[in-house]
Amino acid sequence: MLPIITAKLQRGHIFLEEDVPLTSLPETLPLVSIGASAGGLEPLERFFEAAPATAGWCFVVVQHLSPDYRSKMDELLGRKSPMRIRHIDDGAVLEPDTIFLNRPNTIAEIEGDTFRTRTYQPDDALPHMPIDAFLHSVSLRDPKRTVAVILSGSGSDGTRGAGALRRNGGVVLVQSPAEAAFGAMPESVLSMGNGSSAMNAADMPAALREVFATGRLGADDGGDFGSNASKRILRLLEDQHHVDFSAYKPESVQRRIERRQQLRGLSTIEDYVELLSNSAAALDELYQDLLIGVTEFYRDPDAIRVLRETAIAALIRKSHEETPLRIWVPGCASGEEAYTIGIEISETLRAMGQSRRFRIIATDVHRRSIDVASAGVYSEAALQKVPDALRSRYFRKHRDQRIVDPDLRQKIIFSVHDVLSDPPFMHLDLVSCRNMLIYLNDGPQARVISMFLFGLRKNGYLFLGPSETLGKYANKFEVEDARWRLFRKVSGQTVVDRSMLAAPLRGRPAGTSAPITAPEDAPARVPILREVTELRDRDLLMRGYDALLKRHAPSSILLSSDGRVLSWFGAASTVVDTMNNLADWTVEDIVHPDLHFPINVAIERQRQGQLEPYTRKVLLDRGTDVPQDCTVRIESLGRSSGGNLILVSLDLQTDGPDPAADGAAPTPDTGSEDTSLLGLRIQELDRDLRLTEETLQHVTERLEISSEELQASNEELQASNEELQASNEELQSANEELHAVNEELVSVSAEHERKIAMLSDLNEGTELVLGVLGVGVIFLDAERRIERYSALVARRFQLEAQDIARRLTVIGPRVPFADLGAVADTVATTREQKMLSGEFEGKDLFITVRPVSDTEDPPARTVLIFRGPALL
Repeated sequence: MLPIITAKLQRGHIFLEEDVPLTSLPETLPLVSIGASAGGLEPLERFFEAAPATAGWCFVVVQHLSPDYRSKMDELLGRKSPMRIRHIDDGAVLEPDTIFLNRPNTIAEIEGDTFRTRTYQPDDALPHMPIDAFLHSVSLRDPKRTVAVILSGSGSDGTRGAGALRRNGGVVLVQSPAEAAFGAMPESVLSMGNGSSAMNAADMPAALREVFATGRLGADDGGDFGSNASKRILRLLEDQHHVDFSAYKPESVQRRIERRQQLRGLSTIEDYVELLSNSAAALDELYQDLLIGVTEFYRDPDAIRVLRETAIAALIRKSHEETPLRIWVPGCASGEEAYTIGIEISETLRAMGQSRRFRIIATDVHRRSIDVASAGVYSEAALQKVPDALRSRYFRKHRDQRIVDPDLRQKIIFSVHDVLSDPPFMHLDLVSCRNMLIYLNDGPQARVISMFLFGLRKNGYLFLGPSETLGKYANKFEVEDARWRLFRKVSGQTVVDRSMLAAPLRGRPAGTSAPITAPEDAPARVPILREVTELRDRDLLMRGYDALLKRHAPSSILLSSDGRVLSWFGAASTVVDTMNNLADWTVEDIVHPDLHFPINVAIERQRQGQLEPYTRKVLLDRGTDVPQDCTVRIESLGRSSGGNLILVSLDLQTDGPDPAADGAAPTPDTGSEDTSLLGLRIQELDRDLRLTEETLQHVTERLEISSEELQASNEELQASNEELQASNEELQSANEELHAVNEELVSVSAEHERKIAMLSDLNEGTELVLGVLGVGVIFLDAERRIERYSALVARRFQLEAQDIARRLTVIGPRVPFADLGAVADTVATTREQKMLSGEFEGKDLFITVRPVSDTEDPPARTVLIFRGPALL
């Protein structure tokens, strides 16, 4: 008995409730979607000349067509391919060995194997993008049975649709820009990384045969890094940008190298290596291409919903209210994912009526992406998936863009960080790393997941992409949602992959545990492959240092003279809080407030040159009924290369014992002395402040005068700017319309040229037939002027090209047995055919004079037909 199979339709994909062998499912019809615009007729003809007519494939050609012109594309392609040619109508179904053509002023899409069409409306956005719309719809089909082809055209139509198909695993073939008459469309697809391969139109059918036979394209499958050229390119990238791409999947890296090589118009990889060696700009182009920054707000809304309901809500309910949530978003690109998670946490807290603190650490190896994310400025198009209510709440409108709300922005820290080589962040409640692991090899994938496991708290959550798995660390997590790859760490044991020790730690001293971002001018990182013995010895040495400090160093805080906290030891960690501030390690930001006064006194004494140690007593408010006694000893450690160092030693009393009981001398009451010291400093600062205020007042008065003048000028400029902006919008709209019309005219012109060529061929054939039959003709207009004549008549009666449009009675031909001009007048008036015959130069000649049409009002056009031996 066959099993009952139920299916769910979710976001265009069908998920079977029971595993079914692939052979039991109906095979998807192979579909080739072709986008073409200006200059696309010739590559289409070459493509279909080489395309198989009986392979069972379906072809859909989408062009930019003028709504007022009837395209002849069906006739033109019919001469190149024996396949059936049909126009796309709503409800039509894909058919094998058939070419479908889009209709003018109509947008076409695919639902399953059925076409859906609608007419463009006046309020639709300009310019129209019919290729993008169709490719977006076919991107939901089986990627192994769906291929897109982008041919010649201007503009960027097809780029976004090709990207959607590529992200779902489909293949996109692009006409070589060098071959295309208009290379803008192919170049746009290639520049965005949405093309699988660039080739000539005639070579594409062979590539299609390979795709439909194997499910992939040989060029798209890439290569490995075994060639010397590939190794040299990777070394150049590592030397210049300090990123090791050998950890990335070789086929992905190789494909982007080949694409950049094609865009540069270079035929061999060796030429491209030479260019990269001599051009920093070309190397930077390749670097930008290799760092795949595909992200968006609310990508996969169902996944975000699962994350909110399963992970975020649970973290808020189960964790302590005073402990801030810590989230890490590695590979954040331009920041959309981090902001999305921040919005979801804020909304969950809002719904639960809580005001918990949280901190999102968003990192990426790409500096420019981090700069974009830090700015928090996005276009309206980028926020299309954000619900309207959330868009208004978390984004402020500024002209034609949106800026992230400051309250949300200050909860997110953006930093340059290489997840493959830099140490992980610690004490994390959630790690969201979606669709980054799929670009890495198995070894680096395992190392990255090991670092996530190392940084997560027990019961912390790991959020991966729908195509990513945990590999050998699956037993350390519990699956919360298998569809959207949400996992919960159940192991309390911290496991670190040994391969992490082989990765370089850039921009920080050996053994440092805190995540510190490497500055722009950091020295080039050391090679990936280190000597194992050196790593072991260094690690052993640092652990020895840690043990010595823990045993012999007092509970103390190490400061610089400008108030920066450099480190702390022992029980001093209880008065230092870095959980809520990862950026600014200053006394005011992370040290207990009750210690600020004695430490500020120490800094002032240091400034005045008073370097002798001194001791103070303070009461620390620990949130209990009885404050805790603390003896603070402060001493100068002298000057280092970065300035003076101050050591603040702490003696925290548990039950309030007398410090003198341990032999320590009582501390004199020096509160007034400290107050006096700080009071003098405050007087100095107050004097400087008054002087500054007076100066600012003078400057302010001058600026107010200038501001009034500038305000008047600004109002005038603003009025002019509004007028110019309105004019610019009108011109931009007109330009887009003209651009679309121009593409349509180019397509129409190409068809006209082809039609003229066909008529010329037809005319030559007609002349050949008349010559074989021995018949000559002369066509006359209504006024008996010559319109055209055949070659046989021209040769026999000496007619020349300049005789066109001259009267028959003036130039002849003249025969002795009839007045041809008079006969033509009679036939044009009476609409009756005349037959004439006689001798001409000793041979028989037969002439028929007949009207061209019987429906016109007199006089009519006429034709003279000559036959007989006298004509030959």
